[in-house]
Amino acid sequence: MNETDTTSSNEQRIRDFVGKVQQEGRLDLIDTLVHPDYRDHTAEPGQGTDRDGVRATMAAMHTAFTDLSVEILHCVAHSGIVATHKLFRGRHTGPWFGVPPSGRQVEFRVMDMVGFRDGRMYEHWAVADSLTLLRQTGALP
Repeated sequence: MNETDTTSSNEQRIRDFVGKVQQEGRLDLIDTLVHPDYRDHTAEPGQGTDRDGVRATMAAMHTAFTDLSVEILHCVAHSGIVATHKLFRGRHTGPWFGVPPSGRQVEFRVMDMVGFRDGRMYEHWAVADSLTLLRQTGALP
C-alpha cells in the first residue's frame, strides 16, 4: 500500500471512529479502531490515557449528552497523521467529569491530531473548547 492509500485509509478510519463511536456510541468498535498501545497525550484530569480510557470517555460522553451529534468541519490527513476540527452538539442530561447535568443544549469544538500504527489509532493530541462547554452547562458564568 502506498502513502496515498494509507493516508486515505487513515482518514476513513477517523471518519468511522467519529461517526460510529463518538456519535453513535458504538463502544464495541474501539478494539478494532484503536491500537492496544494507544496513548492520549492530552487527556484531561480524570480521563485515562490508554485504550480503556477511550472506552471510558466515550461511555461518559454518551451518558452526559443525549441526542449527541458530531460534525467534522475539517479533516486533513498527511504522513500517518489525521487532524480533525469537529463540532459536538447535544443536551447535557448526565454528569460530565464532575459537572452535574444542566438539561441545557450545548455546542463545543474539538481539534484532534491522531497518529496511526498498524492501521489503528495509536497516538492522540487534542485541544477542546472546554470553557465554552462549561459556560453552556452553567458550571461557569
